[in-house]
Amino acid sequence: MVSKDHSDIPMILCCLVSGLCDSSSYNAWSCFVSMQTGNTIFLALGAANLPVGHPFGWAKSLISIVAFNFGCKFFATVFKTLDRGHLSLSFAFQAACILIAAILVQTNVVPPAHVDSAGHIADVNFLELIPLIFLAFQSGGQIVTSRLLGLNEIPTTVLTSVYCDLVSDPNIMKKGNVKRDRRAASVVFLLVGGLAGGWISRTAGLSVVFWIAGGIKAVLAVAWMFWKENETLA
Repeated sequence: MVSKDHSDIPMILCCLVSGLCDSSSYNAWSCFVSMQTGNTIFLALGAANLPVGHPFGWAKSLISIVAFNFGCKFFATVFKTLDRGHLSLSFAFQAACILIAAILVQTNVVPPAHVDSAGHIADVNFLELIPLIFLAFQSGGQIVTSRLLGLNEIPTTVLTSVYCDLVSDPNIMKKGNVKRDRRAASVVFLLVGGLAGGWISRTAGLSVVFWIAGGIKAVLAVAWMFWKENETLA
């Protein structure tokens, strides 16, 4: 079993990955791959054929929700221990999912969405569902890992509960408040990831964002291989 010392660092970097992937996927396909609360609302709006100009947006959201839940179940079942090998393989699997999405976009297997002059999506391309499935599936892996590590203050995929716990903490101004620091860092890193994802998508292309996100997960996979063991259990 790995030591939990500094294990918050990989989870905070996962917040960065979530920001990268969610901002770029929402900009490209009007769908989140990590933040499933938003997708649940989009799914509900689909019952009223809303938002206007985004046909079958509800289908993308539904697929993302389903893939995310399958990912949670898969990673919780297959990679359920905190040993180096399991953590490394888990993050390698997550990295592979993101890199597959990057390849699909870069090779134009999944072409960019066509938007008309009114800002509406002109054509519905169900090939967009393929990278969404891979991206949402791997997102389940990182939140499962945060739970295994006991880092509930860093869910990595959503900030609503983080905001609540951060501002309602009676010791928010106290020095050495580790949980406060982790929550604040998760907010900052997810925001920075979102900003970076938007700018990189605009200037370099969607696939570049996914290459960077996949690269981060790959580096974390290697890091887990050399993570310090829990000496008390050795």
